[in-house]
Amino acid sequence: MNSFMNSEKMKLLEEILKGKEERVELQKKLIYKYNKTLVSFSLNIPGLYKVKNKYLIIFNAGIEALIKEAKKQKLEILDIKENITKAGFDGFLVVNADAYTVKKMTIFIEENHSLGRLFDLDVFDNNFNQISRTKFGVGKRKCLICDNEANVCRRESNHLLEEVLNKINILINEYII
Repeated sequence: MNSFMNSEKMKLLEEILKGKEERVELQKKLIYKYNKTLVSFSLNIPGLYKVKNKYLIIFNAGIEALIKEAKKQKLEILDIKENITKAGFDGFLVVNADAYTVKKMTIFIEENHSLGRLFDLDVFDNNFNQISRTKFGVGKRKCLICDNEANVCRRESNHLLEEVLNKINILINEYII
């Protein structure tokens, strides 16, 4: 039984890695096709199970926020693609605007949307360079549970997976209500 569980986990991990590789390939294809700025949108969901209906709620809210904010700032969206793999929900927006302008927009969404902490909004210029939020004087993302940097808590396993998933469920429930 234990070896079966381990083999199932390993299979799922392999599928998640394959999904992440697929995400990178789609990013490259869209940048090469349009030669413009790309927003690659996924969710900050820990654990092995990243495709659930409740996570689709977060994803749809993020896509909606991106489109709304781009229109508000009069940024032209050239293409929108969505993909689902075991790595989770992925969205791709090709934007006819400077990558730094687009990154400012995504930082605004991450910092101000009620689900923004769960959004992972990566911005790439037309040379496939990822634009970092630190270039804008914005600190690293905070942990959902405490005030530490999220990557530190993740790396040091400061919180139980159940604790983090519970906090995510609370954020989703608050958003729905």
